[in-house]
Order: sequence, then C-alpha cells, then structure tokens
Amino acid sequence: MNIVAAWSAVRRVLFWGIPGALIAVLVWTMLPHGGPGAVSREPGASAIPGPPTGAGSGGDPARTSGSPERLAESPAARISQGDLVGSDEAGHPRWRVVADDVTLAQDRRTVLLRRVHATFLQTGGQIFVTGERGTYNTRTREIDITGNVHGTSSTGRQLFADRLHWTPGSGTITGYGHIRVMEERVVMYADRMVSNTTLGQTQFFGDVHAVAR
Repeated sequence: MNIVAAWSAVRRVLFWGIPGALIAVLVWTMLPHGGPGAVSREPGASAIPGPPTGAGSGGDPARTSGSPERLAESPAARISQGDLVGSDEAGHPRWRVVADDVTLAQDRRTVLLRRVHATFLQTGGQIFVTGERGTYNTRTREIDITGNVHGTSSTGRQLFADRLHWTPGSGTITGYGHIRVMEERVVMYADRMVSNTTLGQTQFFGDVHAVAR
C-alpha cells in the first residue's frame, strides 16, 4: 500500500469515528446515573402524588366517605400551625381558629384541625375555646370542636362540653354532652346548651340541674 492509499484510509476512519464518539458522549451525559443527589423514580411516577385511584371501594364499611377518619386518609393539603380567620359582610372579624395541624380533606370542603384554639366574637363579648380536634366547613363556615372542650367567656363564665358547634350566621354556640357552665356561685349541668359568646343568654336541655358553690 502506498502512502496516498494509507492516508486515504486514515481519513475515512477519522471522518466516521469522531462523530460516532461525540454522539456516544452526548448519550452518556443524558442518561441518569447513581451517586449523591441522584433521584430515581419508577416509570410513570410523578413528583407530586395525585389522588388515589379506586377511592371508596373495599375497606372498612364503618369508615364512610364523610367521616373525619376517612377524610384524613388522603389529604389534599396539610399545614402545620395554621391560622384561620373569618369576618362578616362588613369586614368585622367574627372568629379566629389557630391549630397545631390543619389538613384540607380531599373533598376540599372540610378542614380538619388538631389541638384547636378558637376565639368567637360577637357584639358585647367573646369566648375563647380550646379542644383536641375540630372541623371547619368551607361552604357553611361552621366550626365543630371536640375532645375536652373548654371555653372561657369575656364575662368570666366557663363552659365544659364534649363537643361545641359554632354557627356564624346566628353567632350562637351549641354544646353537646356533659355540659357544665360555671359562674361565680352556680354551676349548671345539662346534656345540651345553646348560648351567645358571653354565655349570658343560655338555654339548657336534657338532664338540667344546678349546684350552688
């Protein structure tokens, strides 16, 4: 083979070999590799999980789709140390709820609360209420607080109940279960009560009796 033929063969190798090497390098850099900071996902997986499929089929029939336990299974959003505030049509504050944990249920209508601290305001006074759990309905704006409910009004009266319901339209609070309303010299017991935020205009129902102290 003469020199001219040899040089022609080398040129052909370089002409085809160099582009092939460059393509291989590009493909290698585009492929995912392990190591620190590498993220691995299953095929079809998403960075933000969507709602679970097949909701409502199977499972425990006692846990209905509207129960707080069922709603909490697949929350749409969760916020630690949430602060919710409500006002009337004129913009005056009517209530405020602070909770250690705020969860928006998947139905996007119910807000689940844990370790609740609520303030309900009305013309003439207010009441501060604490409880272990609570719910807020985003449509009706009604609030329920359950679990060792304790309320203290601006007049000094105290309320104990199993559950308390706040209705923003009427501005009334309704207590359910083991009701105990304490004033300076009298303690009222009942199964249910309806009152304003100062616990001054209160109606008692069920097994009602009073004890002087």
